[in-house]
Amino acid sequence: MIQNILVAIGDTPHEQNAFEYAGHLAALLDAHLSCVYFADERHLGQEDIAARVFDNTESVLAEFEFLSAHGDTITGNPVRNLCDKAHTADLVVVGIPESIKTRGLRLIHDNIDDILSRITKPTIVVHEQCTVLQKILTIHRGDTASDHVLELAAELAKRAEASLFSLALADTQIRAAEISGQMREYLQYYQVETEFRAQLGFTVTNILNTATEEDCDLIALSASHHGRLYEMIFQDATEMVVKFADRAVLVTR
Repeated sequence: MIQNILVAIGDTPHEQNAFEYAGHLAALLDAHLSCVYFADERHLGQEDIAARVFDNTESVLAEFEFLSAHGDTITGNPVRNLCDKAHTADLVVVGIPESIKTRGLRLIHDNIDDILSRITKPTIVVHEQCTVLQKILTIHRGDTASDHVLELAAELAKRAEASLFSLALADTQIRAAEISGQMREYLQYYQVETEFRAQLGFTVTNILNTATEEDCDLIALSASHHGRLYEMIFQDATEMVVKFADRAVLVTR
């Protein structure tokens, strides 16, 4: 059950948007919000940046009545510190700049890849234009990791009063239909408005097109099944969805 949401805050537009998204989500779920500024060594002696970040944080938090929250600063390696701090939370929220889609070869490996390959807690990656949570696209590939995705998506939908669009993906239509049937049976006790679809192939295009066609605000799917070395050379479909989506993406193991 989600009781504590950790959000990485900062002074960039994508970090500020992630913070506002996390605030709205915490309010919807009646969860505590842990706001942490992960400063690296370059920020040592630049207290004005941290002060500006926390001034903005406090002003935004003031808009959320009865929201339980606190702020903190951790200095060091931001990626490592975020992944370590994630052990204290149920859900992590981070922002991603839209410029990641136009970085050419830099798209192959980025800090978000390091975070997703190391972090052990469910993580929502927020694009700059994401603000609401009304419909969740849930991806299931028929494995245990996808079961965890479905469990978390169902909890989010129920507590946030959102709907689900459950997409079963497999190599054969028969297997996809079986997965869809299992999803339907699992969700029957959640009293959440749900639509179901079975399709062939776990592809980036399949997922992004479905999210657009069904007007989903959040895509929920499992993390890469490959090791970190593989991900530094190649791109897994999950990482590509995270980077090319124009909506928030929930990644869980």
